[in-house]
Amino acid sequence: MRQGFVREPEDIKYLILYCLSLLPIAISEEDLLDVVMIDDGFGYFEFIECFKDLIETKHISELEVSGGKQYVLTAKGNRIAALAVDNLRSSVRDKAQAAAIRVVRKIRRADSIKAGHTKNDDGTYTVTLAVCDKSTAIASMSMLVYTEQQCAMLENNFRHNAETIFKGFLNLILDEGSKREGI
Repeated sequence: MRQGFVREPEDIKYLILYCLSLLPIAISEEDLLDVVMIDDGFGYFEFIECFKDLIETKHISELEVSGGKQYVLTAKGNRIAALAVDNLRSSVRDKAQAAAIRVVRKIRRADSIKAGHTKNDDGTYTVTLAVCDKSTAIASMSMLVYTEQQCAMLENNFRHNAETIFKGFLNLILDEGSKREGI
């Protein structure tokens, strides 16, 4: 027997709409799933069935963006979400709010980390790594590598460790005490 409080399709729909109402941005299905799956009373297949039904009934709008499909609450869905608050336990609402904050932070971090490469005329590659604020690079670095495998490795490692890499880089170039003579 499942342990959670959200079990019935109507309650799952309320939870989905409530979670979407907490999000200030359009969100992918995967990220929405990450926010909604906070209660052990239902599983993935119940979520998908209710989610698709909410799209069909126009409570949720599906947007085509360059990275795939994104979802937002419609005005109709927003009205129901406002009513849904009373139909969800406070512990479920608290978990949903915490999950929404976590997912929005993850999305914003991913949007601020840029990593890509271009192939040069001589067969080498230039890898560019940047931390951005909206569309402006706060800090970036480029380096020359010899294979696409090296490009992928640098880009992947950077995406996972961007803050640590730039913090270490800044510490190195700003550290007055570590100047070496003769260099």
